[in-house]
Amino acid sequence: MKQFLVLILIVAVGYFAYQKFVAGEGSEEVKSVQALADEFSAVKQQLAQAERSAGATGMDMTGDADSAMGAAEALLKRLQEMKESLAEEKALQEAEELEREIQAFLNRE
Repeated sequence: MKQFLVLILIVAVGYFAYQKFVAGEGSEEVKSVQALADEFSAVKQQLAQAERSAGATGMDMTGDADSAMGAAEALLKRLQEMKESLAEEKALQEAEELEREIQAFLNRE
């Protein structure tokens, strides 16, 4: 029974690895949008770190927050320029979703 559970676990890990690395590979357009999404995640982490630092130390971290917001605005501009050249439907959908996320991030107070 124990060997059977180990076998099922190995098959499940193999399946998810296949889905992630082989079947999940998209076109160059999708990869470009995903790269921007990764950059946006880094910007969000930068702002969260600035907020944590400000809360922990009581220091003024508005420069770090302004830097993160500026990076998000630049990212939004790059995304909007990229959207004009996207032809693949999946890439366009992902770009529109990312654009909504960035807009929501920039509009929060």
